[in-house]
Amino acid sequence: MNHTQLSLDQAPAIATPLRFFLTAPLFAILAAAVMLANGPELFDSRWLPQMLGFTHLITLGFVTMTMLGAMFQLLPVLAGCSIPYSSTISSLVHIVFTLGVLALAMGLSESQSILLQAASGLVGSGLLLFLLFVSISLFKTQAKNPSARGMRFSIISLWITLALGLTLLSGHGFENMPLLRQLTPIHIAWGSIGWLMVLLISVAYQVIPMFQVTEEYPVLFHRWLTVFLLFMLIVWSVLKYVASINGYALEWLNLLILLPIVMMLISFISVTLQLQIERKKRLVDATLFFWITGLISLLLTLLFFLYAEITHKDLDILLGILFFAGFAASVICGMLYKIVPFLVWLHLQQKLVAGGKRMSQIPTMNKIISHKKSYIQFYLHLLAVLLLLLACLYPQLFFYPAAIIWIISVSILWLNLIQAVLLYRRYLSPFM
Repeated sequence: MNHTQLSLDQAPAIATPLRFFLTAPLFAILAAAVMLANGPELFDSRWLPQMLGFTHLITLGFVTMTMLGAMFQLLPVLAGCSIPYSSTISSLVHIVFTLGVLALAMGLSESQSILLQAASGLVGSGLLLFLLFVSISLFKTQAKNPSARGMRFSIISLWITLALGLTLLSGHGFENMPLLRQLTPIHIAWGSIGWLMVLLISVAYQVIPMFQVTEEYPVLFHRWLTVFLLFMLIVWSVLKYVASINGYALEWLNLLILLPIVMMLISFISVTLQLQIERKKRLVDATLFFWITGLISLLLTLLFFLYAEITHKDLDILLGILFFAGFAASVICGMLYKIVPFLVWLHLQQKLVAGGKRMSQIPTMNKIISHKKSYIQFYLHLLAVLLLLLACLYPQLFFYPAAIIWIISVSILWLNLIQAVLLYRRYLSPFM
């Protein structure tokens, strides 16, 4: 990796991304608590109010919360554009968005209109504030590298996801507003593929070669993968909406559009795994296994999704677990175990060296969060994902163990991140 592509001098204050990274695991723990409170019946249907609340604790509280923090950190570093007033804006976004996700989860679980109305204002305001400042910065920058271009596409996707989500939420929270159920699959597609998947691909272009010491991704992927995904998502969404309001099935055309999307994502999985297998750095760490777990889970998600589309089987719960717990959570954990120690090391280097300390006195990334601790959490995370999948088949037997192991796993992740922050403060205490 060419480190000159990184603008480390433009990195924001360390608290800017860390407030999101430290909050996200708490929402994952809360989601598992919802599982314990509701029992195996939670997995009966994706449309249960409690399941809707549980889902948004994961998708917004854990996944999106982490990605917001990553955007505040990576946008200046990878795209070379600073977000104006990033410290103040990140604080406001964090507070408003956190309150909004809590109100949304409670409102959906309890079918409380007043909470859903509050959530509409809070989640909408938090994401709108984030999107406005990030969009201005991202589209003003002259950076044309693949990561910057992919981030632009992911931000466009988040705008669309937010608009669709608020439209659906208004149908739940306001009596005079229709609930447009036909928008739900489009909302899910833009959130999972357009926002999350495109952003993770864009970040992977940099972090995989940098942290795992691999070759660069092929130029063909750099130039066309995220462009293709966005274009096909637009075509599919228009077709899906027009077909739904006119009562058309158009199953063959739907599959004709979905198949290239699936194949391109499988190509990304294959190339990433190949790069990791042929990496120059032969030493392995938990991050590598988190990524492999995530990529295998994504592959299974795509295969089961095609199977469900062709056979019309209801595999929604299974697909949700594979994608969000198996893929998204795994990759997020893997990135956090690299990004957080790197941030602590970088900011300690900048401040301690300026204060007269030698580089040898700065802790290495492995000392900030040890490999042993990250491995322990990986094994527990893998066990939790497997138990969650088994809970889809045998809920009475595996549901509660899955929730308990998930809580333990994410709690260890949170404690590992907290320990890194405490180490940072301890090293800086003589200078504060």
